[in-house]
Amino acid sequence: MSKNPPRPGLSRQQAALVALVAAQRIAQVDDAKLVAFASAQTALDGVTKAQLRDATMLAQEIAEARDGFDTLLDMLAAALGDALAAAAYMLAADFIAQNGRVSPEEMRFLKRLGDALGIDRLTRAAFDSAAQARATSFEAQDNG
Repeated sequence: MSKNPPRPGLSRQQAALVALVAAQRIAQVDDAKLVAFASAQTALDGVTKAQLRDATMLAQEIAEARDGFDTLLDMLAAALGDALAAAAYMLAADFIAQNGRVSPEEMRFLKRLGDALGIDRLTRAAFDSAAQARATSFEAQDNG
């Protein structure tokens, strides 16, 4: 993890949105999928497209800076704390899982996110399995 201290000022909701934006960038999916996913999440009730756009700009600005990804992870951990770390991780895992097969880059992202948020390996494995199960379509299984 980075030695840089986290910057103050990120709300819990902003942190969850920035984590989702980071997952979106790594998953290389378009903004429409992110908007649709965020709109369907109870944890993100009331989030506007403008807030998602702001989170996208913030994530991009931080990621482009020196040690940007480490700084981003530090900021997420500081803003979320223990109480909401699991919820933010699960949102990112669910978003990645909904897009099909999870790539090695996406797995590395989830590992680093989980480490930064203080989520142990076994708990992450359970969350990841649950995300994959929620993303599985019974219809696709019947047709395949």
